[in-house]
Amino acid sequence: MTQWRLISETTTSNARNEAMFKEATVFAQHLRIVEKELNQWQRDIESSFGNIRNIMLSPLPRVYEEGHNGQAVPSEPEPTMVGGDVQVERLTTASAETKKRLDVEVIQPIKQWMVAYRTIAERMRRLEALRLELDSRRRTVADLQGRCERVRANLGTTRARGEVDMEITLRKMQHKEDKMQRTASQFQEMEQTVYNSLFTLIKDTSVLRDYAAAALLIINECFSAGYASFNMEQVQYSTTAGGVYPDMANKYDPKQMDRFSQQEQAKVVVTHDGSDQFYDYHQHQQYA
Repeated sequence: MTQWRLISETTTSNARNEAMFKEATVFAQHLRIVEKELNQWQRDIESSFGNIRNIMLSPLPRVYEEGHNGQAVPSEPEPTMVGGDVQVERLTTASAETKKRLDVEVIQPIKQWMVAYRTIAERMRRLEALRLELDSRRRTVADLQGRCERVRANLGTTRARGEVDMEITLRKMQHKEDKMQRTASQFQEMEQTVYNSLFTLIKDTSVLRDYAAAALLIINECFSAGYASFNMEQVQYSTTAGGVYPDMANKYDPKQMDRFSQQEQAKVVVTHDGSDQFYDYHQHQQYA
């Protein structure tokens, strides 16, 4: 009797799988965020590169003068594209290639890990149900064992009836015990299967660092390819404390703009009637 009581008070353990699955679940939450961010990067790059391409294909605004017939005449017969010699199709190619590489090299492996995680999550639910069933069958067998002990203790007073009850109870207990043993075998097999799956899943998490690095490398190569489409090989570079950047001083000089503004201001004079007139001192000609 004591032996069966001890069994009834002991619950089946699934502690190691529960501990592993708990930490894997926390990791899966982080992985969902990473996957979401990667998908957002894909959309942002596709949108940004598409917008840049459209801008490069847009015409620059032209200066217009008034013609002899009063119509506006452009200073250039044909508009010049913003991009000039920019290879705009390389922007499209870089965006598409980046999306493909992120999918194949980073996002798909993450999705495969998540599929394996969801499979284990389903097995954990089935394993928990099996664990509860096993504990229930153990309690049933323990109760029948206790009943057999009570019937055996009363055989001295009601022996004939007690023997019949004992036989019925023993057969029922044997039947319940067989079912309990089958359930126990099923639980042990599934518990080991879940453990093996979790073991493999957890080992695979160590490569997330590599996937994160691969994603950044792919993004970096995407922007490098986009930059290369602008044919900026002739741009001079200067080294600064923060790295290597284009030497924009060769392209833009604020002092030149200041001299230009001073020249334009010198051409504006105020007449006696208070109106502004444009005066070209170089040609000494006055225009209304």
